[in-house]
Amino acid sequence: MKRYMLSIAVFLCTVAVFLYSINAVSKRSEAEGAEALQQAIQRASVQCYAIEGRYPASVEYLTENYGIQIDRDKYAVFYEGFASNIMPDITVHPL
Repeated sequence: MKRYMLSIAVFLCTVAVFLYSINAVSKRSEAEGAEALQQAIQRASVQCYAIEGRYPASVEYLTENYGIQIDRDKYAVFYEGFASNIMPDITVHPL
């Protein structure tokens, strides 16, 4: 009976380590996705400034005119522009 209990304990520990690893990889993937989205929005803002001579007033302008796609179910985007000639503050957080 002790052998079975030890086998079950080892199995449960293995499953727990596996689930913890999957969760850690998932969180890391979400963070990297948010970083990639933030960089894409920054690049599109700079591109907009180079083409139009001003930074966009909102991130919606970038989605409509510069091909930025945002999965609003996964990421929260904070875009704060002070003036049309100053780079806006852009922050992306995974939800």
